Amino acid sequence: MSDLRTGTAARTAPSDPPPPSRRTWLGLAVILLAAFMELLDVTVVTVASPEIQTSFHTGYAQVQWILAGYQLTFAAGLVAGGRLGDIYGCRRVFVWGVLAFAAASLLCGTATGGTQIVLYRLLQGLAAALMFPQVQAIIHVTFTGKHRAAAFGALGGVTGLAGIAGPLVGGALVDLDLFGSGWRMIFLINVPIGLLAAVGATLLVTEHRSAQRPGLDLVGTVLGTGAVALVTFPLIQGRDAGWPWWIWTMLALAAPALGLFLLHQRALERRGGQPVVDLALFRGGSFGTGLVVQFMSFAGISAFFLVLAVELQAGYEWSALRTGLAFLPIAVGTGLASGIAIPLLPRLGKRLVQAGAAVMALGMVALMVTLDAYPTDLSFWRLAPAGLVVGLGLGLIVTTVNDVVLAEAVGPSAGSAAGVKATVGQSGNAVGVAVLGAIFFGLLSGNAGAAARHEVPHLDAELRHLSVSATDTRALERSLVDCFTAQARTDDRSAPVPECAALDERARRTGDPAVPRLVHASLERARQQHFSDSMKTGLRYEVVVYGLVFLLVFLLPLRRLKAGSGH
Repeated sequence: MSDLRTGTAARTAPSDPPPPSRRTWLGLAVILLAAFMELLDVTVVTVASPEIQTSFHTGYAQVQWILAGYQLTFAAGLVAGGRLGDIYGCRRVFVWGVLAFAAASLLCGTATGGTQIVLYRLLQGLAAALMFPQVQAIIHVTFTGKHRAAAFGALGGVTGLAGIAGPLVGGALVDLDLFGSGWRMIFLINVPIGLLAAVGATLLVTEHRSAQRPGLDLVGTVLGTGAVALVTFPLIQGRDAGWPWWIWTMLALAAPALGLFLLHQRALERRGGQPVVDLALFRGGSFGTGLVVQFMSFAGISAFFLVLAVELQAGYEWSALRTGLAFLPIAVGTGLASGIAIPLLPRLGKRLVQAGAAVMALGMVALMVTLDAYPTDLSFWRLAPAGLVVGLGLGLIVTTVNDVVLAEAVGPSAGSAAGVKATVGQSGNAVGVAVLGAIFFGLLSGNAGAAARHEVPHLDAELRHLSVSATDTRALERSLVDCFTAQARTDDRSAPVPECAALDERARRTGDPAVPRLVHASLERARQQHFSDSMKTGLRYEVVVYGLVFLLVFLLPLRRLKAGSGH
C-alpha cells in the first residue's frame, strides 16, 4: 500500500483561475494513468509471489526481495528523482521514468530465474522513483486554485485505488493466464501502458523546469539507502544463511551507518549544499516524531499483504484469484473509512490516526481468532469480518497520516517534507516485509516437526480404525513427521522431497487403498494447522506495531496538527 497521498497538499487560491483547457485535463489523465500503473506494482505482486516462487523453484527470501527490493529502491530515489525533474524538466524526466519503468517491467516479465527478477524489480523501483515525483510536480505547475485541488484530489483517489486494487488485479491476471503468460502478465501489461503514457505526456503535457538548479546529494542518497539495506538484507537472508556472524555484523552496522548519514547531511548543510533531508524540518517541532509514526504505520501494511497471500496460497492452496478476492473486504473497509475520515480530519486531527491504529490492531486480533477457530476450514466468508475491520483501520491511517507528518512543515519546507515523508513511508514498507517475513517464514521452517507431531494422534486413531497393524502405524507416523519436516524446510514448494516419496511408498505397501488417501489428508491438515499457527504468531508483530503507533501519536501536538491540516 503506497503512502504517497497528496490530495490534502493543495491550497485553493483566493480568486478563481481560468479553467484549464481540454488538453491540460487530458495530460492529467495521462500522468495519472502512469501513476496508477506504478503504484499498482507495489501491491499487485503480493498475490503473484507464490506463483513466481513455484515457477522459479526459489526460496521465501527471494519472495520477500521481489516486494521489499522494489520498495527499497523506490524510497532511495524519490528525493533525487524530484530534483532531476527540477534540473532537466519534469515532463522530460517523467517520460524517461515511464520508459525505464516499462523496460524494467518487460525484463521482469521475461525473467528466467529468481535472482534475475529480483534485480529487475530493483530497477523498476528506481524507475518509479524517477517518474512519480514528476506527477506531483506537473500537477503543481500546471494547475492553480481550485483546479489544483481537484487534480491533487484525483491523484489521491488514484493512489488509494491502486493500493486497494493491487491484490485483486494481480489474482485476476494470474488466473486468466492470458496468452499462457501466467504471472508474467502482471509485468508485461505495463509495457503498452507505459508507452501510451510516454507518448501522451510528450504531446499533452507542457514542459517546466526550475529556475534554480538544485544539487544532487548522491553521497547522502547512498548512505541513507545503505542504512536501510543493512537492516533489510540480513533480516531477509539471515534464515537461509543460518544466521552466521556476518548477518549480525550487518545489523549492528545499521545504526552507525544512519549516524554517518546524519553527519554528512549536517556537513553538507553547513557548506551551503542541498542535503537529501532538510534538517531544518527537525528543529523546534515534532516532524521527527511524525516520521516515526509514518515509518511504523507502513511497516505493517505491505508485510501483512505478503504473508496473507502466502498463507492462503501455500498454506491453504487457494488460487491466485481466490486469494485476490480475499482482499476485497479489506478494500471495502479502506474505502469506507477514507470517506468517513476526510470530513472528520479538521476536527479530530491526530486522533483519527490513533483510531486507525487501534482498529488495525483489533482487526489483527480478529484475524488471529478466526485462524484459531478455523485452522483447517478457512473460507472467504469466515475471513471477511476480520478483513473488513483491518480495512477500516487501514483507511483511517492512510487517509490521515499525511497530515500528521506534514503538520509541522509549512511554507518553503512543505515540498522537502513531502519528499522525506514519502521516502520514510516506503522504507517502512521494505523493513516491515523483512521483519515480518523473518518471523513468519522462520516459524514455517522451525516449528514444522511440532506441527506434524500434533497431527500424529489423529492419524493414529484413523489408522487403527482401518485395522492397520501397530508396526505399520508407527512407521507411517514417523515417516509423516519426517516428510512434513523436510517439506517445510524446503522453500521450493514444487521440489520433490525424498522423505515424502518414502511416506507414499510405505502407505501403498499396506495394501489398503484408503491409507494413502488418509496420509495425504493428514499432511494437508498438518500443513494448514502449521501455516495457521505461524500466521497467528506473526500477527502479534502487527498488533505490537500498531500499538506503538497509537502510543507515539500522543507525542504529536494536537493544536499544531489542526492548524496544519490544510496542507
